[in-house]
Formats: sequence, structure tokens, C-alpha cells
Amino acid sequence: MSDLSVVRAGREAGDFSPYLYRVLRRDECVAEISHTYRGDEHFLRRPNGEWQPSDRLIEGGGPEPLRLSKAGVRAVEKLLA
Repeated sequence: MSDLSVVRAGREAGDFSPYLYRVLRRDECVAEISHTYRGDEHFLRRPNGEWQPSDRLIEGGGPEPLRLSKAGVRAVEKLLA
């Protein structure tokens, strides 16, 4: 099991703005994830770094807790390596 967790960080200004998430390891932000309003484009970066296109990395939402998918864990671990 991964020691990474995901928290919603809000949205940029505007009606159709991207959704933002922080990836935490022991309460420290180690990566950020974003996706477009419709969820058709996904991005990953180190905190305050440059956004890189990615696959969908987050599962859950709504009534389910947010979590990284298996692909999400691999992508974040690769980013941190």
C-alpha cells in the first residue's frame, strides 16, 4: 500500500476552470494533479513546477474518498525518483 494521499486543492478562477489536487506524503505536498473541467485532459507536476500531460491518476470522488489509482501511484513515484 502506498503512503501517498490526495486532497482537493480547489479550482482556478472561472466557471470552467481546472480542478486542482495535492498529492501528500506524510502531510507534505510532493506533487500536484490537475484536470480540465470536463476531465478530458489530465496533468501532473512537482509543486510549482511545469505541468506535464498525464493519464487519469485519481479515483473516487463524490461519496467515495479520493485516492491515487495504481497508475497514479506509479506516475507520482516516477516523478519523485
